[in-house]
Amino acid sequence: MSRGTMTWLTAVHADRLQALAATDPSDVRVQSVDAACWRVVDAAAAWDNPGMLLGFVERTASGFECTLMATLHDRERVTTLDAAQEYFMHACGTARGLV
Repeated sequence: MSRGTMTWLTAVHADRLQALAATDPSDVRVQSVDAACWRVVDAAAAWDNPGMLLGFVERTASGFECTLMATLHDRERVTTLDAAQEYFMHACGTARGLV
């Protein structure tokens, strides 16, 4: 991976953490994309703000897999869609101390 790519990835990661830190956990919404996929957004953010997208949830054979945009390589597996929303809500609160 080139130095330029690493710099870009670092900047994107920092931006995603800042967006997550700015999100009030009570503004987290899970919106259906299709029968097995949901997007997770900050309902208080402007729709044209890329920071409004917090992540995705996918249905798996054993439950649901959460992908947080701030940490794309990490996956959280939970058993219910409600637990997925709680994961994102907790991540917003946790991120407040990271930036």
